[in-house]
Amino acid sequence: MMKNFQVAYTCDAGPNVVLIARNRKAAAQLLQRLLFYFPPKSDIDLDSYVIGDKSILQDAGVEGVKDMEALSPPPEIKENEAAQKYPGDVISYFICTRPGKGPVLLSQENQALLHPQTGLPK
Repeated sequence: MMKNFQVAYTCDAGPNVVLIARNRKAAAQLLQRLLFYFPPKSDIDLDSYVIGDKSILQDAGVEGVKDMEALSPPPEIKENEAAQKYPGDVISYFICTRPGKGPVLLSQENQALLHPQTGLPK
């Protein structure tokens, strides 16, 4: 049975995981869950824990550390079940971005970063 997936993931060559949400609402819900399960150390401020496009924080209802501490458990947690949190060193920071405009056809060859015949960096 096909489910309505909201988030996809992939891993780069290192220890980083890339999560891709299908829309802004799903991204805000994802960030709420990530901040709930992986809160920063107490001496870390929100600006250095969530970097990049910080406007998603408003959509997630988080404007400061107090809002993050007050996040409710996600709805998938059963009522009498304690939520396991992983504070501290597990996550260094989150980078929030939006997709760019995509490929661009350059009008002048000298703007390209790759050599047109070899495909190697100039």
